[in-house]
Amino acid sequence: MSRISVVFYSTIAPNDLGDTLRRSIAPEGVPGYLQPWFVRLFRKADSRPVCGAVDNNAFRLRRQNAGIYAPNLYANWGPEYGGARIEGHFDLAPVVKLSLRISTVVMLAIAVLGILLNVLDLAAGTHFTKGPAIGIVISIVLVFFGLGFYLLTRKLGSRPDESLLSFLELTLAASRVRELQTKP
Repeated sequence: MSRISVVFYSTIAPNDLGDTLRRSIAPEGVPGYLQPWFVRLFRKADSRPVCGAVDNNAFRLRRQNAGIYAPNLYANWGPEYGGARIEGHFDLAPVVKLSLRISTVVMLAIAVLGILLNVLDLAAGTHFTKGPAIGIVISIVLVFFGLGFYLLTRKLGSRPDESLLSFLELTLAASRVRELQTKP
């Protein structure tokens, strides 16, 4: 799977880049879609549209009100003549990638078990299922649905998010140098 890499050049000094980012983004917390409606009703709305985490020379950004499968921008920065060079890529959050893999494996295991039980009903005449001919078709469709959901979600999670890129350009006084596709 290929991913989009972006490169920025910022006029802010590398030592000040992390502090500038920390001041302009909201700290990560429980996403809005996981909070109960009554908590969201009385919660004070944060005016910062982007949340994330900033480490030594790396950061991760995502839109504040984005869904679970929304892309995250992973980037690191280093010194460049007269400023800083920021290199990043888009991908899903680590917890989301893990849960996506686990749910796909569980779905495929259930589908394979359904195929095996239905084939056993047709071949040996056992009575594990009621309609083995229809059960095989449903189980095969479930295999393709599980694989398609996994591939589509990974593709959507690694697409470039223009709102994050424009936020980075405005916040860090950065200009986009290039955007290219690379193999991970």
